[in-house]
Amino acid sequence: MKRFLAGFSAVVFVVVTVLLGSTALAGSPIGYPWSSWGELTHTSGGAEEGLKLDGYAEQGIDWIRLGKSDWILNSFVGLRFTASEHQADWWNNKYGPWLGLKLKHPLLSSPNWGEVSVGVRIEYYDYFTNRPNGPDDELRTVGFFQWSFGGDWKK
Repeated sequence: MKRFLAGFSAVVFVVVTVLLGSTALAGSPIGYPWSSWGELTHTSGGAEEGLKLDGYAEQGIDWIRLGKSDWILNSFVGLRFTASEHQADWWNNKYGPWLGLKLKHPLLSSPNWGEVSVGVRIEYYDYFTNRPNGPDDELRTVGFFQWSFGGDWKK
């Protein structure tokens, strides 16, 4: 059932993207936002002592602004990876693509910024170590509400 839902979500994503691109959007997209983050950490002591590399990159397309509001329809693809020195920590040894649709809304302006988004994404992970109770890969559909803020307190 889970694989059916994930597959069905992928088909819906492709159909919606094609429809948006071919019919509703006679003009060009309004933006091509991208984002990336990463972290290399070393933990001393404890069960997960050692190095861990974690990162994500996303490329999106801002298709349309909804009416006269600041809400924007966005589709995106991303790549997530996590690698650690511990082969037994299978959850920290994976990579895989994401794809999804979201509505996003800016919250603050320069020098501070913020954004909220709500959407759905399909995640596929290939674990490059053996999972003790399952297959070496995973496909799932995730609904999300996301926020991000930043700025400079001095400005």
